[in-house]
Amino acid sequence: MQLVLTENTHPEIPIITSSIDTELILETSMQYFDKDGYELNHLEQLFYNAAGIDISEQHLHHTAHHVSWIRDVSNSESGCVIDHSLINTRWSYGGAARQDLLRLAEQRPILHKLLSIVPKWGIDFSVDYVSENDCMELFHIELDRFDFDLAQEYKQRAEEIILNTDWPDAAQSILAKRDQWHHLPSDDQSDWKAQYMGWHRAFDNRKVFQE
Repeated sequence: MQLVLTENTHPEIPIITSSIDTELILETSMQYFDKDGYELNHLEQLFYNAAGIDISEQHLHHTAHHVSWIRDVSNSESGCVIDHSLINTRWSYGGAARQDLLRLAEQRPILHKLLSIVPKWGIDFSVDYVSENDCMELFHIELDRFDFDLAQEYKQRAEEIILNTDWPDAAQSILAKRDQWHHLPSDDQSDWKAQYMGWHRAFDNRKVFQE
C-alpha cells in the first residue's frame, strides 16, 4: 500500500444561494433526507446542481459532495487495503435559495429540513487488513465539525497518523491484541482500534440540524 494525499480540499463557505424553479421545490421528493451524514435526496441534488457544485464523484452509487482524500496508488487488494477515503461537505442555504425555501415552506413545511441545515465539514477514512488467515477492519474514522478551521485541524491530525503509520506493522500489532477487542460490539471495536492508533474516537459525527 502506497498512500498519497490528493489535492482535494473542503470549500470554506459552503452556502447555496442559487434558487431553482418554484414547481420543483414544491413537487420534488424530500424522502431519504440524511440527518446524520452527507447523502443528498432528490431536491437537494437539484439545488447543488443549480449552484454548480460538483456531485458527480460516485462512491458505491452514493450522491453527495464528497471527493477523494487519501488514495493508494498501488491499489492494493491484499494486506492493508483502503476501503474508502473521503472529504465530505454539507451545504446550507442562503440568499435567494433561502428566501424561496422560507416562502414556500408555508405551503410545504418539510422544507424546514433544508432551512435547518448547518454547514458541516467531514472526513471519512477506512483501511482493512486481509490475508489468507485474517480479515478485519483495521482503522476506520469518521469526523464532522461545524467550524471550518477546527475541521481542518482534525483533518491535518488524521493525515499525520494515516500517512506516517507503518500499516502492516500496525495490523500485526492489533491482531496480536485480538483478545482485547474481538468480543466488543461493532462500534466499540472501531473505537478500540482508533484509540490504539492515537485517534480519540472512531465515529465522531454531528447531526445536520441546527437546534
